[in-house]
Amino acid sequence: MNPQNWETFRAVAEAGSISAAARTLNLSPSAVSQQIQQMEDSYRCRLLVRHTHGVHLTAEGEVLYRYAKKLLRTLAESHEQIARLSDPGASRLRIGASLTIAEYVLPDVLAHLYRPEPRDHVSVMMANSEAVCDFVLNRAVDVGLVEAEVEKSPLVAERFYTDRLAVYVARGHRWAAAQDISLDEFIQEPMILREPGSGTRRALERALGDHERGIEDLSVRLVLGTTQAIKAMVRAGLGATVLSPLTIRADEAAGFHTVAVRDLDLTRHFYAVHLPITLPPGARRLIHLLTRPGAHAQAP
Repeated sequence: MNPQNWETFRAVAEAGSISAAARTLNLSPSAVSQQIQQMEDSYRCRLLVRHTHGVHLTAEGEVLYRYAKKLLRTLAESHEQIARLSDPGASRLRIGASLTIAEYVLPDVLAHLYRPEPRDHVSVMMANSEAVCDFVLNRAVDVGLVEAEVEKSPLVAERFYTDRLAVYVARGHRWAAAQDISLDEFIQEPMILREPGSGTRRALERALGDHERGIEDLSVRLVLGTTQAIKAMVRAGLGATVLSPLTIRADEAAGFHTVAVRDLDLTRHFYAVHLPITLPPGARRLIHLLTRPGAHAQAP
């Protein structure tokens, strides 16, 4: 069976959604569904049950998921060992990264990482922060870069960047002339948010929790899986959103207005997370590059 089918099956099992797994794998939802169907045809049983909020594993799917993790780990280790024999001076680095970090922070970081070690083999798996932590726990990646505090034992978390989220609206929005608004005004406004498990959403949940409020108190109009989709909806005037300033390119800034919510602290931190084990050389170099003094100035 094609190894990609195993990777796809694991991604769906961990994301709990065909569409979320498709985004992680950079595949279309139909391609993901086709690969799952191939797995089910091969094992002659149903592996997933589809429902309105996503999918969950059947009893057979739970069994196969455990084997999928072992198989993919073994495949990754075999590639690493062969790579070392082919090029003893090279190392393999597997990174898991949340979407904001992968799109707006990691490119510059990898450029610095590659310069002294051009022979290193680097792969990146993109997902929301919660899924990235699971990748690390399952040893699918060596190190994860996430946008939220880590609550999963036994992960080690090393802070490397402080990010201050902001509320964004379109230039034609009624808040476009305001510098700040009240929490009540914020709660009543139609809102466009990332999906549960994303670091951006978790930071907003924490900030609201400080005021004994929650996402359920907001007027949520849309929940979307990518920052690009959210920005497009905000520019179209469909509501406000909370995003990292890192995600707004210089050529996009003219289309948005930022407004503060009084007494709502939207500060968050980025973390490099890993298991408490000896890390591969590439992972150690990456964490050193991210956490060294002055590294914050390199973030876009």
